[in-house]
Amino acid sequence: MTLPDNFVCRPYRGVSVQHWTEPLEEGRVKEVLLSREAYRRTEFIVLRGDDGVTALVRIDCAAREALFNPITTVEWLAGPDDCTYVVRPDADTANATALAEVALSEGHRQVCVVEGRYQHVNFIVRPCPVEVRLVDVVPPMPSRLLDLARQAVTIDEDLPPVRLVPELLEVHALAGGTPEGSYLLPCQGAGVDLPGTVDYLDQRPSRADWTLVGCERSRQLHRWFYGDEPDHQVELCPDRLTPSAADACTLLRCCLLERGLRAEGRRAVVPWGANLAEVQAALRALTGIV
Repeated sequence: MTLPDNFVCRPYRGVSVQHWTEPLEEGRVKEVLLSREAYRRTEFIVLRGDDGVTALVRIDCAAREALFNPITTVEWLAGPDDCTYVVRPDADTANATALAEVALSEGHRQVCVVEGRYQHVNFIVRPCPVEVRLVDVVPPMPSRLLDLARQAVTIDEDLPPVRLVPELLEVHALAGGTPEGSYLLPCQGAGVDLPGTVDYLDQRPSRADWTLVGCERSRQLHRWFYGDEPDHQVELCPDRLTPSAADACTLLRCCLLERGLRAEGRRAVVPWGANLAEVQAALRALTGIV
């Protein structure tokens, strides 16, 4: 097999599916196909035998100018022992993550051919999804960053297979290490239920002896409003709470970044109010897509 792990045909119009009545053996396949012509966009042919067995070959032609051109080379990629064919009407066959999820649910053959949405067909070679550690603070639930990342993975046809691994930091647990009393949260929108008195920084309440559950931006606001530091603090910033890991792609958000993306090796930070395009750009940076 000369194709790399996670390979999918892009665009999938390069895949042709052909019914095969001859023996599904490498020698016979090459002999027959070399006597035929192929559509100018065809790069791969999925061969389907009468008994449901499947093989995959890659072809080339002497030229691609005409609508159909004589096939000049045939590369045998996977025979029936290494190739499976799966019908999943809900799978987007243009999306590598969707293909990988189907393939991994079916076992560990070299090649998984998927007939998916609109009966369009594509394949994936030895799926090995890139794990992206996603760190976010909750509530509110669900995590906005996780929602955006899932959307980005679904719509981006250039990403390799991605497996999001969420690590959700709960505000209640972070604040639980401080004595019950008076808490100051950044805003009311989080819907956090803490024991004791809760005030919200965005409402600029009267100064009290409280524990600020927030990040550096919250501390800046506190200094602006009250001219001093809060009496006690609980760090809430995912970027500060999550140490870098050399072997893990990590996606986080931080409100000190107001727009765009901060990419540092295998770590990508988006704004607290990130949009879909920014999260998509972060995932591309983490997976090596320029």
